[in-house]
Amino acid sequence: MRAAAPTSPLGRVTAAAVLAVTALTLSACGANTLQERAKPTITLDQAKTRIDGYLAAIQARLPVQATSLPPAYSDLECDANDIGPHGRRQSSRGYDFGDVSSDVKAKTVTDYRTYLTGQGFQAVPDAAGSHPDWVRMKNPQDGFLAILNGTSDSSHDLTLQVSSPCVWPDGTPPPK
Repeated sequence: MRAAAPTSPLGRVTAAAVLAVTALTLSACGANTLQERAKPTITLDQAKTRIDGYLAAIQARLPVQATSLPPAYSDLECDANDIGPHGRRQSSRGYDFGDVSSDVKAKTVTDYRTYLTGQGFQAVPDAAGSHPDWVRMKNPQDGFLAILNGTSDSSHDLTLQVSSPCVWPDGTPPPK
């Protein structure tokens, strides 16, 4: 049985957040070996501050404005693929722009790509066409991922999501 799509702006943003974090966890959470995963990171609070900074900077350059305040952060434990150590977290937050006309969507996508490319972000290809109306950009310097969702003409809701890489809540891995 298929779940009903959320109808409220907050519900749509929350659903988009879960999808974005899931996609990031599966494809770009960062460290691939136990040694890499055991290194110190920024804290979860620092990641949330950086998310808000990216969201504000991106939104300031788009021709659309959010239709509601962003929801709370969506924090999930990162998948360590059973090689540990466990306990790293990933945070995500976003904005909902509502139903946007095709011409405004096109300008939004162009402005989004132009700004983020200028900031050092790189396009992340869509694995096997699973999300054809997403434009994903990742900062290779810090691992943060920005997703503009709903960019196709058939989409009725445009959202912006920024997700952190996997981080230790207090910046350091637990003692061995």
